[in-house]
Amino acid sequence: MVGLAKFNLLEEPWIPVLEGGQVREVSLREALFNASSIERIETPSPLEEAALHRLLLAILYRAQPPRDLDDALELLEKGEFDRGQLDAYLNTYQDRFFLFHPTAPFLQIADLPDEDPLPWSKLLPELSSGNNPTLFDHTLDNNPPTASYAQAARALVVHQTFAPGGLLRRLGVTSAKDAPLARPAAFLVTGRNLFETLVLNLVPQRNLGTPIWEEPPLPTKDVTGYATTWPLEGTARVYTWPARGVRLLDEGNGVRFMAYGPGVQPQEVGWRDPMVAYRQQNKTGQILPLRLSMEKSFWRDFGAMLPGAGGSWPAVVSHAAQVAEEADLNPRIRVLGQVSDQSKVLDIRREVYPLPPGLISPKGEALLQRALELAEELGQRLQTAAWRLAQEVLGTGDQPQLQAFRDSLPLLRLYWAELDGSFPRFLEALNNPGAMEVWREELKKAARFAWEETRRSLGTQARHLKALVRGEETLATALATL
Repeated sequence: MVGLAKFNLLEEPWIPVLEGGQVREVSLREALFNASSIERIETPSPLEEAALHRLLLAILYRAQPPRDLDDALELLEKGEFDRGQLDAYLNTYQDRFFLFHPTAPFLQIADLPDEDPLPWSKLLPELSSGNNPTLFDHTLDNNPPTASYAQAARALVVHQTFAPGGLLRRLGVTSAKDAPLARPAAFLVTGRNLFETLVLNLVPQRNLGTPIWEEPPLPTKDVTGYATTWPLEGTARVYTWPARGVRLLDEGNGVRFMAYGPGVQPQEVGWRDPMVAYRQQNKTGQILPLRLSMEKSFWRDFGAMLPGAGGSWPAVVSHAAQVAEEADLNPRIRVLGQVSDQSKVLDIRREVYPLPPGLISPKGEALLQRALELAEELGQRLQTAAWRLAQEVLGTGDQPQLQAFRDSLPLLRLYWAELDGSFPRFLEALNNPGAMEVWREELKKAARFAWEETRRSLGTQARHLKALVRGEETLATALATL
């Protein structure tokens, strides 16, 4: 059982920010009070970036919720949040923000049994823990390093936001459920400073819900066997969802282990997360969130968010586009999240794109759709060229062998890699005359570069040269169609 209350997240520095050219840690209160002088939350972890913003937004939704677009514009004009309202709200729930507390530790369960503790590193997918693949670290379960209180607090918030479901076998629960952002790609729109960023993402909501600190503290009995189920709805509630039962074990100078178990079971009720894009499946009609992919960058799925494809922009993007147009801002879209296979995290990603004026309009969406179609059409033709190369070089009809050779060629990989750099520039210039012509030239340039590199990767025997001639015929036809 935790003893005295310790390390209050409202007062202690734990959120890394960039301010005045320096990176430092600030408290929740300071992050909100000084948001206009803080450039941004500065963390190498995309998951931490998303989770920390959601926590700040949850506080704002309860302390001074926006009613409409005019509220957002008025707030931007003021240049800061209402300190009086914030102070009154935070003071009311001051005791619920202690990382260690005898009855109500922040986002934790005070009486969670610690007979079989886990290393704190299980909270972060970047660290090796149990069956997770080691992405960036070689932490061992039986000898984890000591995390500072600030580091442990950030890891806790990340885990409650991104923990993938999977085998648990604790407190009568065999398999745990996904945290709210375990699978979807999360969208965050950023401005010139943290204040602008928070206003751009503070989408007016009818259903706010109550954050975890406004609820009675959860005891172990309420999560045993998933005894507690809440509807997965309400911005403030979902942004602070207790996906797992956790109790950080204080060692006096940091945290090495934690008690661990199930959290609150989510009940799907069709609520849409403002930071998530959704699309209706053609076959089933089911509404599903868009995800990040191991095979491609997310911009190639931008078309899935268009209304004509049965999709919708995330609410934060639609809201930010309106605010930016009225206030003459130039925000950017950050796509954050993880790629997972069941309970295993395979990759963690952050992709950044412009949010140009007019993107979310019939004209902007039509231009975007056509640009994506042209890129995919040329990609398909390059795939045909690669297949023809494989046939000429191998001189066989063995399909698996041909496919393996085709996939080994760098043609498609290099083509898409080049466009990963070109697409943000196209998006930035979306409203310029001739933007589509410039994009066509970028497509041709990427295809030619990829082809030249593929040529270099082949041998110089007669069959290789003959194959290149045949492939170049296909390439020339593909480029001509643009």
